[in-house]
Amino acid sequence: MSLSIELVAGLEPTLIRMGLPPWVAGRLANFPEGKERAERLLSELLQQSSDADIQALQRSFSEAGEGFRLFPADPLARRISRIFLRELTLQREVVGLSSLDSFLNTGPSRRMIVCNHLSYTDTQVTDTVLDQLGRADIADRLVAVAGPKVYTEPWRRMAAVALNTRKTPQSTAVATEITLSPRQVAKLAIEAIEDCCRLMDEGKIILLYPEGTRSRTGQLGSFLRAAARYTSVADLQILPLAQSGTERIFPIDDPDMYASPVRLAFGTPLPPLPGRNESLEQAWSALSELLPDANKPLSGTDPIQ
Repeated sequence: MSLSIELVAGLEPTLIRMGLPPWVAGRLANFPEGKERAERLLSELLQQSSDADIQALQRSFSEAGEGFRLFPADPLARRISRIFLRELTLQREVVGLSSLDSFLNTGPSRRMIVCNHLSYTDTQVTDTVLDQLGRADIADRLVAVAGPKVYTEPWRRMAAVALNTRKTPQSTAVATEITLSPRQVAKLAIEAIEDCCRLMDEGKIILLYPEGTRSRTGQLGSFLRAAARYTSVADLQILPLAQSGTERIFPIDDPDMYASPVRLAFGTPLPPLPGRNESLEQAWSALSELLPDANKPLSGTDPIQ
């Protein structure tokens, strides 16, 4: 079923209960049993949800991406996302949970996870796997730094409202549609960094994808130089997170999603380093070591471009 942003935002709750489960579950392309189970569980969830909860989700969906600011996760959307993504991530490997615990319990007070970027579903997978591991309290603290494309069409927007996201302009180095001047991008980026510092001071964990765009090859690319503005703030501790398999769950230029094995590898927490680029380079090197061979950077790839 094809839905527009305006249609989803304007439907009556009864129609949402009827139409949303098959729309969501219908994206699962290679797992009929999982598709059937997801649709059933989503239908049960929405039948148990009040009109007020559904209308709150619709408001979040309608307003997502308006302005450059924090968009908190909608509770019902988050439950929908976790039910659906659970079917896509039944085969999962998680490495380095002790590193995650160390990151959360020791070191500087500002905490940031730096991850490679393979798919629009990267953050959903991290959120869902942590929830499956009984660590929803950690998943709920994540705030993903997200570019404008995350909010531009119904499917990606539905995923976005299930997560805490902080919208920031896409760097002019990777943007395909230039709608802001470099000066405007720089101003909004500084505001986003200041906001991320505030959120970290409040106990949130910033999730940053310094490549700035999804890898087209599956291999780790260079980090954007502008990302050093995030990783060089004071009192910051960085946790490298290497993901693999999400490029098969939601391939680039494919409208469907697929059940696939995924792997999350948390590295050793990185202490703050002096200088503007040192922490960013250290995070890139750590990710390069954590990734499987198929996702490692090509020989000669510069850590920062």
